[in-house]
Amino acid sequence: MELAEGKPQSKRVISVFVLAMLNVSIMASLRNLPLVAEFGYGAIFYFFLVAICFLIPCALVSAELATGWPKSGGIYVWVREAFGDSTGFFAIWMQWIHNVTWFPAILSFVAATIAYVFYPPLTEHPGFILTVVLVLYWGMTFFNFFGIKISSILSTVGVIIGTLIPGLFIIFLGFSWFFSPTPNQIQITPSAFFPNLTDSGNLVFLGGLFLAFAGLEVSAGYAGEVKNPQKNYPKAILLGGLITFVLFMFGALSIALVIPKSQISLVTGLIAAFKIFLVNYHLDWLLPL
Repeated sequence: MELAEGKPQSKRVISVFVLAMLNVSIMASLRNLPLVAEFGYGAIFYFFLVAICFLIPCALVSAELATGWPKSGGIYVWVREAFGDSTGFFAIWMQWIHNVTWFPAILSFVAATIAYVFYPPLTEHPGFILTVVLVLYWGMTFFNFFGIKISSILSTVGVIIGTLIPGLFIIFLGFSWFFSPTPNQIQITPSAFFPNLTDSGNLVFLGGLFLAFAGLEVSAGYAGEVKNPQKNYPKAILLGGLITFVLFMFGALSIALVIPKSQISLVTGLIAAFKIFLVNYHLDWLLPL
């Protein structure tokens, strides 16, 4: 395939589905569910507030800009076009430096989850956590040396196995629990739905929830690799945002159903909720998986 001036165009290998999964992998981390679960029924209010004020506008803006400049570079290209090269560089550097703190945090969660399932005392062992973080970090770096096609396949498989399947599973368990005679830990009242936004702690949490949905624009860096980006990128953005919203909201509520607010652990809350569900349904043999 050639451009009008005769220059060859790079092969585009990313489909709508793969790009949507990349967006989900960037935003949807199940490690955030226990944090939101602490607010119980009120979490619904927070989710819709964030969706209206941040997620939907961010998705629409990212889709529009990626359609206008459908080439690799993402936020660097957008900011450069508006404010020049130096500001564009600063924008993409800020996006990159975020990963310096984000990767250790998410990989520490992975390490703690592995330890909780097989040998819980390891969750408090710094050496074990550090080893898992380093091995996974450099392992992911190694796979990215093989190019965007291999990297996107790895990310897609990873997000399906590690996020979508367990996320949908805990949502299914939550719905089953809610409609069963088993008592739940959520107080469903009008006062519980509307949190006190004058409380500084609630405002801090709201800021964290905004951050949890950040990242839709990151995948725009791959716009030059997307098939028919003007049409497919907006679809992938909206699909990825919708999947993340559903996983976050219903996944957090599922945890809040079975664990009292005072007992929710930010590190092991997710796996602890799975344990309660699976033991109740006599499926505890699934826990290591």
